[in-house]
Amino acid sequence: MLTTPQLIQALSLIVDPALAKAVVEGYVEMHQRFLAGDWKPAELDGGRLCEAIARSLYQLDSGIITHSQLPNEICTKLEDQKAAHNLAEKERHHLVKAIEVVYKFRSDRGPVHISPIYDANYMDSMMVLHVGKWLFGEFLRIAWNQDRQVIAETIERIVQLEHSLIHELNGKPLVLAKDIQASDEVLLLLNHATGNRLTRGAIREQAANQKSATVNAAIVRLVKAKEIRPLDGDELALTPRGQQRIIKEIIPRWTPSR
Repeated sequence: MLTTPQLIQALSLIVDPALAKAVVEGYVEMHQRFLAGDWKPAELDGGRLCEAIARSLYQLDSGIITHSQLPNEICTKLEDQKAAHNLAEKERHHLVKAIEVVYKFRSDRGPVHISPIYDANYMDSMMVLHVGKWLFGEFLRIAWNQDRQVIAETIERIVQLEHSLIHELNGKPLVLAKDIQASDEVLLLLNHATGNRLTRGAIREQAANQKSATVNAAIVRLVKAKEIRPLDGDELALTPRGQQRIIKEIIPRWTPSR
């Protein structure tokens, strides 16, 4: 599979190199922000991704390169029935609707608190992430002459290569940071998990850098600090306080500067 620079280079043969770079790096940055629990910037990155994809689609459709026109203006041109188009009508229509949803959505929604664990920023950014992933994949399908499976594997791989803290293979996450403290590893695993919750047994199994007793002790400390909370049964959930620690302390500590 291609690395990020290789994919940018491949797309630069199809669209303007600056647009190719903006599309790929915009998607990677959005995904990284989400993985790091940085919800609001993930939404903003979704807007930047829409700008890059809209301008790239406009070049594919009309042959015109623009670095200044905004998605709303471009989408109107892509939907213009009287204009000549290189892209098929249905392809243009679905892409335009997805771009319009994300681009308008990211500027309309505020940080409205709705639960002790999740807020609007979390769920909004999750929506932006998944629509953005579809946009990225659909753009690659149209612009890059590759099999769908190759495209899907490339999308996943470039994020794994760029995100240095957790690698997931066959549904099993692995924290890659060496000599990481047990409490940091537990928080990262919960942040990465679906719904930000795991059973105690799953945490012990996934915390490959730690002994079970060390993990148990870390869980007790994290619950006491209210960075995680016990749920019914054997599950534990990440709290907003734990998410803030990940963003402000753990990510900067364990992610090398690039």
